[in-house]
Amino acid sequence: MKKLFLLTALFVAAAFPSCSKHDGVETPDWPEPQPLAIAFAEGNSLQFDTDETKTVHYTITGGSDKTVVTAELQTADDAYAVETTPISATEGTITITAKAPETENCIIVTVSDGSQSVTAEIAIALKASFDGKTIVVETPGTLWSLLADYDRTTITELTVIGNLNDADIATLEWLPNLAVLDMEHVNLEELGASAFKSKKSLTSVKLPLTMKTIGAYAFDGCSNLTSITIPDSVTTIGSHTFSGCSSLTSITIPNSVTSIGSYTFEDCSGLTSVTIGNGVTTIESYAFYNCSGLTSVTIGNSVTTIGSHTFSGCSSLTSVTIGNSVTTIERYAFYNCTSLTSVTIPDSVTTIGERAFEDCSGLTSVTIGNSVTTIGSHTFSGCSSLTGVYITDIAKWCAIEFEDNANPLSYAHNLYLNGELVTELVIPDSVTSIGNCAFYNCTSLTSVTIPDSVTSIGSYTFEDCSGLTSVTIGNSVTTIGSHTFSGCS
Repeated sequence: MKKLFLLTALFVAAAFPSCSKHDGVETPDWPEPQPLAIAFAEGNSLQFDTDETKTVHYTITGGSDKTVVTAELQTADDAYAVETTPISATEGTITITAKAPETENCIIVTVSDGSQSVTAEIAIALKASFDGKTIVVETPGTLWSLLADYDRTTITELTVIGNLNDADIATLEWLPNLAVLDMEHVNLEELGASAFKSKKSLTSVKLPLTMKTIGAYAFDGCSNLTSITIPDSVTTIGSHTFSGCSSLTSITIPNSVTSIGSYTFEDCSGLTSVTIGNGVTTIESYAFYNCSGLTSVTIGNSVTTIGSHTFSGCSSLTSVTIGNSVTTIERYAFYNCTSLTSVTIPDSVTTIGERAFEDCSGLTSVTIGNSVTTIGSHTFSGCSSLTGVYITDIAKWCAIEFEDNANPLSYAHNLYLNGELVTELVIPDSVTSIGNCAFYNCTSLTSVTIPDSVTSIGSYTFEDCSGLTSVTIGNSVTTIGSHTFSGCS
């Protein structure tokens, strides 16, 4: 059975640039239960020899006994003849005869039942021979044979138009010197796993405007690839897809993408900037691992999780903007980002994983949002330049669960509340307990007042606060943990 290409509202035949987009035509608000639609069994692009006739079979859904189908040429042209023959209210044929075609054209197909209508297009053209740069593939799986009369080893630049399958992609991968590949006007929804893996001749690629999925390892090891255009139709980028593409300098992830797989851009050492679209919800582990040339990252407002080791080893990263939807920064997420100087963790974040910012030796300040409840062990270990931690709510700070060597104050020594350095700390009455290590090694503190609302003070809470000279403890405190004031000389 031939594949049906379903067309709701307006379908633009990308393979043939003569088809217009009919600006101003919008998809109507369809009534329930089913919208009016038409499908063509032979696809939406046809090529003809002189005096050749082809029949397109159509199927209508969502219609009625009042449904009418009309077909006419977009541009008047005596070289083509078009005839519509309804078989029933739900199916029929469109017969096209190419008498002596010299130009491309479009057949505008209109379906109407009186209350609603849709418009679709069938692109038509004379069969073209390969000119050394552009080739039209009407039948999937025939690219190799279409190149049979040409020296395939000399092809360096190629524009492909039409319909491809995995066999055609294998043909493109085989072309030994192919550098510039334009597939924008190809009908292909998925690029298979390892499609162009280790194809070092590639320098520039434009992916099909119909593509939805880029498979795992698709461009892995394409070390000379400098430019890749990802269309707005793509929703999924697989794992290791661009791993080792060391010549890529920038990448834009469109808003249509919802997930960036693990190791996707691993070792893309030439990558300097990344913009992650607002459709992405998850950046999986190691996605940008060891992108040593990456200097700036903007994480869209739909991302909820930054995976483990996502930016680990990005030694040139100086700026990162974390979107307001991120709730979790997983372990080692920014490990060894030695050029990172400041980080603002938004109020949406509740958990910062262990060693998330470990060995960020250039980090001088951290702003921690009010929703953080857990900071993992050694999160800021090795942040030798850290001088200040900025917060806006002391009560929320007291409630954070700090794991071993997690508290950034142990490295920064200075706590800033709403931008002001805290030396005389007054815990608000809303606090009932102060967690372990909350103010560990905060040497800027000179006095602390703990209100009657507090019943317990955790272990190591004020350890090594060497500037502390005065502490007032409220009457309700019943428990003080071990080493709470150790080192308060």
